[in-house]
Amino acid sequence: MSNATLADKSAAPMLYQTIKVPKGRYTLYIPDNNFFKLGYYEKEVVFESAVYIGKFEVSNSLWNLCFTLKGCNRPATIRAGETLDSPVVRVNWHDAYQFSKWYSSYTGKAYRLPTEEEWVYAAYMGKDHRNLEILYDYSSLEKIRRISKKTMPLGSFKENYWGLADFQGNVWEWTLTCWYASKANKLKPQTVAAINSPDACTTRIVQGENRAHIPDFINDTYNGGCATLQPAANLGFRLVLEEKK
Repeated sequence: MSNATLADKSAAPMLYQTIKVPKGRYTLYIPDNNFFKLGYYEKEVVFESAVYIGKFEVSNSLWNLCFTLKGCNRPATIRAGETLDSPVVRVNWHDAYQFSKWYSSYTGKAYRLPTEEEWVYAAYMGKDHRNLEILYDYSSLEKIRRISKKTMPLGSFKENYWGLADFQGNVWEWTLTCWYASKANKLKPQTVAAINSPDACTTRIVQGENRAHIPDFINDTYNGGCATLQPAANLGFRLVLEEKK
């Protein structure tokens, strides 16, 4: 398919698959790490309407379409053993945010990154979920550095009853949610309008096999950020459709 055909606005857009997560309420357990033990703050979350969240992370294929149509500033980085059907990774928060803006313009619908509250609710279907405390010794560091950074194709990891797939795969995912140190700010309600902006904060929550907070310019958890020791392959993202039409 030629670039001209891809750019033709009359052509049907490449659609990103979403699932419907029913309205409801649950308790978000926010880790409170200190020198003695891992505790939690409890934040009550209510969804008055359904949430439409991506079944999978955004793929290399969809990212490359964004690049072809000049919505993204570089093509996907695809390493040996990865395919166009693998999730796009090695992207920072600003890359993911810009993609959401481009895809909204491309489809004529409102897409954005999910909040942490939406991501956790969809992944664990509103059930009690707490992060496990992971302890590393110095011998673990070299083992983790040897873990393959190759990503698996979409759908390679488990899918929950609501249809959300790959939420515990080898890719961590950016969210809109800002990281704060204080309990008051962690529990303070934040509107999507307030945090769906590059100016909202400089450190964002990522979710996946575990939870971490990472500076928004970090591309790779192996190269920096608070999650350097976590065995994640890399950073990707999925989208939320704000209004189902």
